Parts: sequence; C-alpha cells; structure tokens
Amino acid sequence: MKTVLPGEHPTLETVPGRFGEIIIVGEKAMMMRLTVQPNVPTPPHSHPHEQMGIVLEGEGTLYIDGEEKHITQGTSFWVPPNAAHNFDATGDKPAVLCECFTPPREDYLEIVADQMK
Repeated sequence: MKTVLPGEHPTLETVPGRFGEIIIVGEKAMMMRLTVQPNVPTPPHSHPHEQMGIVLEGEGTLYIDGEEKHITQGTSFWVPPNAAHNFDATGDKPAVLCECFTPPREDYLEIVADQMK
C-alpha cells in the first residue's frame, strides 16, 4: 500500500506562475495538483506523456494543437502525447487543476528529487 499524507506532497514551480504538488506516483501514472496564477500566460509546450485533468477551481483558456476553449470548474480534458498545449488562468483568482500523466513526468520527479537533497 502506498499513501502520501497532506503536507508530504513534493512541490515545484513548473514555470513562473504555476505551482505543482505531486499527489502520488505509481509505476505507470502520476497525479498532481497544479495552481495557475491568473493572467500569467506561458507558451505552449509538449511532452511524450498522455495527460488528462479536471478544473477544480477557477477558469481559463485551454490550448491544444492550435485549438482553444474556455473551461471552468468541473470541466475535464485530455491532451494526447506530443501535442502542443497550454492552460492560462483567467479571471481574478488562481485556477486549480488535478492532472494525471502517464507515464509519470520524469522531469518533474527529477526537480523534486534535487530539492530534497
């Protein structure tokens, strides 16, 4: 059995204005909570991981491979591997997303491992 208690989740700033909390990591998937500050746009990026998530709080614009859609609390989404994508929070408060990556994001895990040294 694997559990992670509140307060024990590793955290990282994925890019300026975006703060990740790695909730749990398994053999083939990773779940994290991402808090995105409003009106801090960042360029699209891509990675080989399949990604899906849900907006827990707030709202914003989701961009995937040239398409864009305004999404709000309760909206779920899927990003295929290697697709150029981004999410920009809009409004006057941060957006909070719960996201899952498969396989786990090695780059994020390396960052938090380095922080623990």
